[in-house]
Amino acid sequence: MNLSFSRLKFGGIAVAVIMLLTAAVPPLSLVWVTEVRDASLRVEDRLQALRQVQELLIDAETGQRGYVITGIEEFLQPYHAAIATLPSALDQLPARFTDPSAREQELLRSLLSNARERLAGLTQNVQLRRTSGFAAVQTIISTAEGKHHSDAVRVAVAELSGLQEALRATLAEDLQSKIRSAILFSLVSTLISAALLLYLARLMARAVGREERLAAQALGTSEALEHGMQALRRRNDEISDLGEMSRVLQTEMPMAEALDICRVFCERLLPTASGALYLGDGGDGPLERRASWGEDAPATASFEPGDCWGLRRRQTHQQSADSALRCAHCGTAHSGWLDVCLPLIAHGGELGLMHLRLDEQAADREALLSLAQTICEQVALSLSNAKLRHELREQSLRDPLTGLHNRRFMEEMLRKELQRAARNQTTVSLVMVDLDNFKQINDRHGHAAGDAVLRAAGKLLARSLRSSDAACRFGGEEFVLILPNCAKAQAAQKADQIREALLALVITDSGKPLQVTASFGIACSDEVNDDPQLLHEAADGAVYEAKRRGRNCVVISEMRSRQQQPSETA
Repeated sequence: MNLSFSRLKFGGIAVAVIMLLTAAVPPLSLVWVTEVRDASLRVEDRLQALRQVQELLIDAETGQRGYVITGIEEFLQPYHAAIATLPSALDQLPARFTDPSAREQELLRSLLSNARERLAGLTQNVQLRRTSGFAAVQTIISTAEGKHHSDAVRVAVAELSGLQEALRATLAEDLQSKIRSAILFSLVSTLISAALLLYLARLMARAVGREERLAAQALGTSEALEHGMQALRRRNDEISDLGEMSRVLQTEMPMAEALDICRVFCERLLPTASGALYLGDGGDGPLERRASWGEDAPATASFEPGDCWGLRRRQTHQQSADSALRCAHCGTAHSGWLDVCLPLIAHGGELGLMHLRLDEQAADREALLSLAQTICEQVALSLSNAKLRHELREQSLRDPLTGLHNRRFMEEMLRKELQRAARNQTTVSLVMVDLDNFKQINDRHGHAAGDAVLRAAGKLLARSLRSSDAACRFGGEEFVLILPNCAKAQAAQKADQIREALLALVITDSGKPLQVTASFGIACSDEVNDDPQLLHEAADGAVYEAKRRGRNCVVISEMRSRQQQPSETA
């Protein structure tokens, strides 16, 4: 009997230890996710810094090249903008690489040295063009020394970016490995617990025949173990679902899809509760219901942040029918309901609110609330990351003044559309739009009026195109229209319609109307063998021809070789 009791005691302790170890898996998994997220953010910061340095250097080269060829000071705008920012970006770049490897140090030294050398060369070319003219600069450019530095910068940036991408992949793989280990541990612990329970049940069955007291004691132990087993199974299911939700939400996706996934997992993890997710616009505006689940889901469609005590106090707020502090958005109080407001907070900012409604007398209420808090933290982090990715992508692809796509988007879309046109045996037309006498508008009316003209022109271009077309701001007062599956004649007709619309555009400054016209240059892909550079050069040449013809007109490109183009433009 003593031996049986000792075995029962040992088995109970073993099961308790296994349950404690299993219960430690969720917080440990959350720590892993947080560590990988922070490391990934640092990697993304380095990649963004590398891209910024390369883009600023390209802008400086572009501005210098335009000025050297044309001698027009307006072409130096991107050069001056890059010169103002690039030195500080170069100085700050090494600090972003904490504990760099020997190869990374070598690449950083090469990048910084060549970028500074290239920057100094660009400055020298600009000064020489001002003082000695195009021929003197052409002699320096023909040495290709600047190209050598630029190529070295591109190689260093590409290899550093590759190393960072490899590090990010390693981090993700390590996280997946840890999560799989956690799930495997939970499954093994469940099997071990089941085996122990079977063993203990046999011992209790033998003890029943010996003594009633031992039988009653064994029955109580069996019931306790059964409850523990149920709790363990629930915990294992919760861990598995939390892990799956974490993995799915790490995937890049639109905000609407992320919200739908959150709703599905909330229904699965909190089957006895109803709820809703409310999100704001990042300001002081109302929060709107974006997802809901359960039969008793909150009916409020939107509410002001001040209507919720949870948001005002930035902490979980529970309220029953007789609570003194009830949120206005919870509606009419119902006896037996417990409304719980859990703020969605990530990176120090409020995203919204998770509103749960559950049975106030539920036996597992505290466990549900603890699980809901964990889910809320994961949802807030995932939605914050999704929102951040969307904002960063929009910022990287949109011109902030006009709202049109920027030059980076234009280059990528043009490349893809030319590839698609080559596969489908169709054509792509490129329309360059250069506002006439824009410098005079800035000089006479100020840059605010110039910005107003650019915004108005951008809106007109955007609403004048098909959904498959794209309007991009190339730089300064220049715009680019990409027209897939569009022949040259059709592009010319569309350009002329836009030209007339610009002429009729009403823009006023201090009550005085501003006349807006533009010169249009058109080139088609079937004339350049689908080469983006040649297509752009052809359209650019047509714009110069439109300027020579008196502006406010549309010119279709007559193809010229690359060797002729620079001297003619100059």
